[in-house]
Amino acid sequence: MPRTPRARSARALANDAAIRAAGVAEVLRVGVDHLSLRDVGHRAGLTHGATYARYEDVDELLVDLWNSTMLTRAIALYDLCAALVREPSPEHAADLRRWMARAEPADVACFQVLFTARRLPTLHEEVEPFIDEYLIGRWARPDLDPAVGLRVAVLFTLSLVLLAAAHRFGPDDAFETALCEILVEGLSVPPAAVGPVPTLAPPTPFSPPPSDDLRSQLAIATFGVVGRSGYTRATISRIARRANCSPGAIYKLFASKEDLAIEAMRTVMRARLLSPGRRLDVTREGWLTEMLSDAIAPANHVRALFNLEMTIAGAQNERIRAAILDRLTELETVASILSGLGDEERTVLRQRLRAGTFLISAMSYLSTLGAAPSEAELHAFAEPIRGALVAGREHAWRAFAEQIGELARARGE
Repeated sequence: MPRTPRARSARALANDAAIRAAGVAEVLRVGVDHLSLRDVGHRAGLTHGATYARYEDVDELLVDLWNSTMLTRAIALYDLCAALVREPSPEHAADLRRWMARAEPADVACFQVLFTARRLPTLHEEVEPFIDEYLIGRWARPDLDPAVGLRVAVLFTLSLVLLAAAHRFGPDDAFETALCEILVEGLSVPPAAVGPVPTLAPPTPFSPPPSDDLRSQLAIATFGVVGRSGYTRATISRIARRANCSPGAIYKLFASKEDLAIEAMRTVMRARLLSPGRRLDVTREGWLTEMLSDAIAPANHVRALFNLEMTIAGAQNERIRAAILDRLTELETVASILSGLGDEERTVLRQRLRAGTFLISAMSYLSTLGAAPSEAELHAFAEPIRGALVAGREHAWRAFAEQIGELARARGE
């Protein structure tokens, strides 16, 4: 005869709640990789022994945070995204924005827990069913509409990215309003109404030119180590082995791993954003499909992981966070000085550039979780969004593309 589970005391339940709240706060403060049961217990006002009596290790705490605190709210967020995809309207967009405005600390921490789980086997075992059911299975399963499933998965990931960005950089109501308008307009086009995929340029793998310069070699080595192992686990010794040099040689060029990672990020982001001008012709059919295809291409998987890991590291590192913001807003800075455009046009163009950047980042992060969509599914999502980005601003986009092309040529890229 099975035993009836013992009822836990009010004190034990209160301790659980305190530990979970402290665990979420510590994830936001130091990140998943630096989480400590001792620090969590201290923040919760409990003894070290009381915390260890409840959890065997940090992995078990993360599993409990996911199952008890994050999973239900992640599903609620997914359902709001699904409602907006199935019935694109200002009302459903407002529902999603209200939920995000009232987001709890656990919702912000969910981004880190969900996207670092692949590196933590115990946590991944618990998170994987959610990924398979909601973020991958909804477009991989034959009994569901894959194009709709992909739209919801991207919107869900985008929502988590926006929550993380608002936590790090502060909210931006004007941008969020503009983004919701773009999404409602783009999602209003049914996938079946999107035309066939045009001829697309093949993905451009991140492949830095060979160099005898140790500084460049170290940046590329850091790119690979951080992408595969995460920022915290990317030690100077591992980077030195990858670059075939000594740790001492690294410290002659870079004061810290932080400086080295920022240099690697600048190298990667420059290769991505200031590549040949054809990729910045937003008015061309298939442009966003190409950009998303490039972001999720298997050849660029390590680049996607590197950008994700640097984003996660930036949550706790102010210098990395500032470097990310500088790179993300580089194209917006170009839009701010375009000649022949009024202030209102420049503002709208900056908002739409940021929307495109966030969408590409969300698709890239989603690709790190598993299977990629087909080209047709990707196009059915991307092309209507591209149309919404361009709508009424064709002249401004052409002026932007021309100036970016001039900038790339001036840099010799």
